[in-house]
Amino acid sequence: MGIRRIRLALKEDRYAYSIHALEEMDEDHLADPDVDEVIMKGKVVAKLTGDPRGTRFVIRGLAMDKETQVEVVCRFLPTAILRIITVYAVEE
Repeated sequence: MGIRRIRLALKEDRYAYSIHALEEMDEDHLADPDVDEVIMKGKVVAKLTGDPRGTRFVIRGLAMDKETQVEVVCRFLPTAILRIITVYAVEE
């Protein structure tokens, strides 16, 4: 399990945003195409295994503008749906 499974879920439209993710995206002026770009072309920079709800993956990549660094945090639900937990522009 990893980035290939995450990308497949996105391609197969087996994903859902949390309300928190949508709020954060709005705050940082990010949209669905930005999330798609990060997931399809970015890299897993962290795999967080300490949560009893399941492993979280942090994917980092560039938004559609090719300048904004974005991180997408996601996990698979027991139903095999990819839950996008949060999305935010990385401030360095």
